[in-house]
Amino acid sequence: MIDWMSYLSVVSTLAFVVFFAVGPGSIPWMITAELFSQGPRPSAMAIAVLVNWMANFVVGIGFPSLKTALENYTFLPFSVFLAIFWIFTYKKVPETKNKTFEEILALFRHGNGRNLRDSRLYG
Repeated sequence: MIDWMSYLSVVSTLAFVVFFAVGPGSIPWMITAELFSQGPRPSAMAIAVLVNWMANFVVGIGFPSLKTALENYTFLPFSVFLAIFWIFTYKKVPETKNKTFEEILALFRHGNGRNLRDSRLYG
C-alpha cells in the first residue's frame, strides 16, 4: 500500500528485538549472577533460565493465535509488555555496580535503593 511502510516494519521489528535484548531479555543471564552469592547461584540461574525458556515457549505457542486475532497489530501487546517490564526493572532492580552481596541485600530490604539515594541527597 505505502512504499515506505515495509521499511518502517523492518526497523520497528529490529528496534523491538534490540530493546528486548537490553531490557528483560538479558535479566536472567546477567542479573542473576550479580544478585546471588556463590552457593545459591546455580539454583537461581537454573530457575531464571527455566522461566525465560517457558516465557519463550508461551510466546511461540501463542503467536499464531495472536497473529490471527490482531493481524497488523501483532507486536502491540509485546511492546506494551516491554514497556511494563522496563518500568518494573527501572523501579525495582537496584544498581549492583561495585556493590557487595550484603549491600545488594540491604537495597532489596529497603526497596530498591533509589529512595535511600534520594534521601541522602536531599536531607
